[in-house]
Amino acid sequence: MKDAKTWSLLVLIFIFQYLLSDILTIRYYQPDFIVIYILYFGLYFGPYYGVIAGFCIGLLVDFTPMVSYFGISPLAYSLTGFLAGYLQNKYNRLSPFVFHSMWIIIIAFHFMVFTYIKYQLLFEIDKLQFIFRWFASFMYTLFFLLVLQYFFPIKEVQNA
Repeated sequence: MKDAKTWSLLVLIFIFQYLLSDILTIRYYQPDFIVIYILYFGLYFGPYYGVIAGFCIGLLVDFTPMVSYFGISPLAYSLTGFLAGYLQNKYNRLSPFVFHSMWIIIIAFHFMVFTYIKYQLLFEIDKLQFIFRWFASFMYTLFFLLVLQYFFPIKEVQNA
């Protein structure tokens, strides 16, 4: 890998997520700092390393008591890493609106996969409540991502 500091930062983000997950919980909703880092990781290193990083951090997350279903995290984070890596070197080729819309859709898709697998019964019983849970968790993480945009803009990620 190009930089060991990047992988150690991934583990640091995992520890940060694990320690702050209870503090930042609002009702059922927690921000997902790992998906934010996987988005940046995939944009910087490409789809191959994005999938590897997403799968590895997903396995770490699944071995903690933060999750209730084994296997969701590696799947969702790998998909996010792959799709974010697909956007590598696309900022100059696409319009800024399309580029930024695509990474927002990637984050929304991540939460749709995660929410659908976790709340399958709710999807069958009450679709409106399911959509609300998906949208609330998506927006809570997107808020932190947009705050991070002020300090580390996605358009300035090398290779974006």
